[in-house]
Amino acid sequence: MADRIPVILTGQALRSLRDSGYSLAGAIGEVVDNALEAKANTIQVRLDEGQNRRGRRHIHRIAIADDGIGMDLDILHHYPQVGYSTRYMSTTTIGKYGVGAKLAALNFSERLDVWSRTATEAPWMHVYFDLQEAEKMAADGKSADIEAPAERPVPDELHDLLPAGTGTLVVWSKVDRLEEGRYAEDANKLRVDIEKELSRMFRHFLHGGIVISVNNTKLLPHDPLFLMDGTWADQVLSKHYRRKDVDPSFDSKPHYESKIFADEVFVFAGSKVRLRVSVYPPEVVRRRGMGGDQLADQLRVPDNLGSLSFVRLDREINYTTVPKILPGGVEDPDRFIGIEVSFNPELDEYMGVRNVKRGVEPHGDLRALIRGHLAKWIPQAREEIQTLWGEASRKTKERAGEHSEILDAVRKADRTLPKSKAAGPGPDKEKEVLDQLAKDTGREKPDDKEEYLEKIEDLPFVVETVDFPGASFIDIQHLSRQIIVRLNLRHPFYQELWQPIRVIAEAPPGSVSGDEATRTARRTMEALTLLIIAYAKAESMDTDPTRFLDLRDDWGKFLRSLMGKIKNIL
Repeated sequence: MADRIPVILTGQALRSLRDSGYSLAGAIGEVVDNALEAKANTIQVRLDEGQNRRGRRHIHRIAIADDGIGMDLDILHHYPQVGYSTRYMSTTTIGKYGVGAKLAALNFSERLDVWSRTATEAPWMHVYFDLQEAEKMAADGKSADIEAPAERPVPDELHDLLPAGTGTLVVWSKVDRLEEGRYAEDANKLRVDIEKELSRMFRHFLHGGIVISVNNTKLLPHDPLFLMDGTWADQVLSKHYRRKDVDPSFDSKPHYESKIFADEVFVFAGSKVRLRVSVYPPEVVRRRGMGGDQLADQLRVPDNLGSLSFVRLDREINYTTVPKILPGGVEDPDRFIGIEVSFNPELDEYMGVRNVKRGVEPHGDLRALIRGHLAKWIPQAREEIQTLWGEASRKTKERAGEHSEILDAVRKADRTLPKSKAAGPGPDKEKEVLDQLAKDTGREKPDDKEEYLEKIEDLPFVVETVDFPGASFIDIQHLSRQIIVRLNLRHPFYQELWQPIRVIAEAPPGSVSGDEATRTARRTMEALTLLIIAYAKAESMDTDPTRFLDLRDDWGKFLRSLMGKIKNIL
């Protein structure tokens, strides 16, 4: 038995390192990081598409070029070496472990070539690593060494990527993991996904003037907080609102800015953490139920549902949901809330930063601290979204006439019901109540208001779904000849019960799946039971609940009478 054996079996270890869990955008991002550290102003990414032996199209080569300061011979020699870094364990640079760019290359390809030069007049020096060659050497009992840099021409088809002066060209070839259907349906969708991810990861650099392009398309920053100007979202929104079929009265503008709710800096473990929370612009929030339509998809709004952006030295290293960090869990309006947590490398341990920039999220006391700050700001942001939705609902008369068919039937049934004993608040107050109702339903113009008030004049009950703040589900006002009932569009009872049932009721026969109908029916049973329990609980808050006995009897009596007279109206 040999006295000593190698700590690493080179061939098997390198093959294992291919499964580092990188997305393609994340892998390319590692090379972009190096370019930025090398003071590059322009970074070009090119994906070369081909066809494999089975006839399936795939990306067969990826090239990333930059115009940075380049690498001297010693650094270039060590570039393919796993674990080597000129910034090893640094707390002032983007990279620190010396494995990112190497593992990124191995994750998708079997060969890495690098050309670099540090002077405009100098030749391009080359170094490479080939996984198949290394495995063969290991199998023959030889050390898998990296040859010293040598002058070698850049292939003609890559010449157009080279900067005029100093810089670096990184090429991944023998790409064997990007065939059609593995990471995307086709190469075009894969490219779009890379553009989308890189434009968000490096948004602060793009906004600052650094140029990053993918297949000659210059990336615009994508800011999930919608605070930056000149972004991808600004371009999409301007194009959308220039369409006269969208809103003929709307003038597009160069920038659509969020409302900032929090921009605070706090100290943890001696290092600063910056938390920013924003609510998306009204042009993005729009109306309820539009968070997943075509425009929302273009703006990448669905991706943002509950997501936090973690930014380290101006580079986003994770964009993800964090379990139980938002108050009350993730809610539907949260897709319109931007959250960014910025920190310095001193907090890497508390943020769970690993050698591959994935899975980063705070833990321990830092997590609790961030959660505490979010508990203050997220409810305010959610309330702002509800306010925006309410304003949009009033402008578009979104729920106008929702209950009209039933109210007309109730008007006929009311002839045989006991009449209200309420005296009413007086003519002036009643006019004020009705004027406010017209405003709440979006009839603010004099002609619209007059037409609406004439329409409801003879109705003993007026029920409108409107938007108002607070925890109440219904607001009831007793006038001399009418009872005005407002249902709160914001209330969970309306959102989770009333609205889904209405959608099913209005759907064409056969268009609703059995699963959808069953889920809605079950939620209806829950909500109706909770409605009764909540009423009983409300009674219990009075010192003498027995004084509601007559109210309960009347409620049950009128409900029975109305249900007997009104059926199949909708």
